[in-house]
This record gives sequence, C-alpha cells and structure tokens, in this order.
Amino acid sequence: MLDVELVELWRAGRVQLPALAGIYSRAAQELALVPHDDAEWTALRRQLVSVLAAAASQIDEAANGVTTAVAGYEQADEAAARELRRRLDAELPDGAKR
Repeated sequence: MLDVELVELWRAGRVQLPALAGIYSRAAQELALVPHDDAEWTALRRQLVSVLAAAASQIDEAANGVTTAVAGYEQADEAAARELRRRLDAELPDGAKR
C-alpha cells in the first residue's frame, strides 16, 4: 500500500505538478504578449503576469519538495531493509539460509 502511495507522490512531483506549473507559466507568457494602450490595463496585466509567474515558481518548488521527500523515504527504506537483513542473518544458526 505504501509503495502505491509513494508512486503517486512521485508522479505528482515529477509529472502532475510540473505540468500545472507549465500551464501557469504559459499563461503568464501569453498574457504578457497581449497588447493594449490603456495604462490601467497595462498595470493590471503586469500584476497578473507577476502573480501567474510566482504561482508557477511555487508549484515547481512544491514539485521539487515532493520529489525530494520521496527520494528521502526511498533511501531510509533501503537502509531499514539492509538493517533487517543484517539482524535476520545474525539470528540464523551457522550455515542456515533464510
């Protein structure tokens, strides 16, 4: 069960969140290209582009955090598995196999 959840977290960090960040980033880029002469619209557009770009950056940071957490769990789990094998081997009589 935990492996399935880790795969979902990995997928979120490597696929889903980066895709979402890309949507926000493209929206910011496209909005920045919308021409207009009105000063109020230009100021609003600049603010919206800034908000969209910041959201894209924050989503990318979240994706990196999720990916780092999954990698950390994977390393800890591998260390725990090695320790379990070591302890099991220590419990076995000489020549016995697990």
